[in-house]
Amino acid sequence: MLPIPDRDVLTELDMKTSRAQFHLDALQAEMERWLKDPKNLTIREYTDFDKAVHIFRIDLAVNSKLIPVLIGDFLCCLRSALEQLAWGLAHLYRNRHFTEKDERNISFLIFKQRDSTYEDRRALFPSAVAEVFDGIQPYLRGDAYRDDPLWQLNELWTMDKHRAIPMNCNVLNVSFPAPLEMWERYARHFEDRVEVHFPLALFLSSEVHLKPTASADILFGERMGQFEISRVRLREINDFVRNDVIPRFTGFFP
Repeated sequence: MLPIPDRDVLTELDMKTSRAQFHLDALQAEMERWLKDPKNLTIREYTDFDKAVHIFRIDLAVNSKLIPVLIGDFLCCLRSALEQLAWGLAHLYRNRHFTEKDERNISFLIFKQRDSTYEDRRALFPSAVAEVFDGIQPYLRGDAYRDDPLWQLNELWTMDKHRAIPMNCNVLNVSFPAPLEMWERYARHFEDRVEVHFPLALFLSSEVHLKPTASADILFGERMGQFEISRVRLREINDFVRNDVIPRFTGFFP
């Protein structure tokens, strides 16, 4: 087995996380641009006299093609930074030798349950390092492991390795200058739009000028699934990894 070359793990780690920050900033800028583009959100109204309804239709445009690429770049840099950190931690002591299988299994530990696989991977690190890993695992949250930022990062990273991360959970926030109970009953929600079908008699007799306002937001995750991440959450995950997780391990390096 070839000798392990000397590495400046912390410098490499800083380079990788700085690049992740670069991609995150570009992603946030593109999302802001897309959300503020007036062409992406349109409001139309018309009357269907046959059905005796006055319809407001709020449409959201097709998603940006650049956003899924940018989020993939960000996730790849941030998650691979943790993998490089794990490799450095496992090889802190040069006199320790690993089998080929062991080296394939060296990874940054992110587990939703403490099982035999976790114990086997944990044993690849010095005991002091392993104890730090024990304190940051998603399994410590029990059934709420999905709320853990490390688990969320890993889930998004795994998703991106196989396909572009779905940006299909676009949030349309629609409101009328009327009580919610007055118009929500007439709302019809579709994947890419919202329609409100006011009975024509109600619309014409209303004392309120029924003109909607609308705004959009972005969620990432599986369509109609239980896993959704907001654009704000991406920055929280990045800050957690850089400012909380990584500093727990930097003291192990000379």
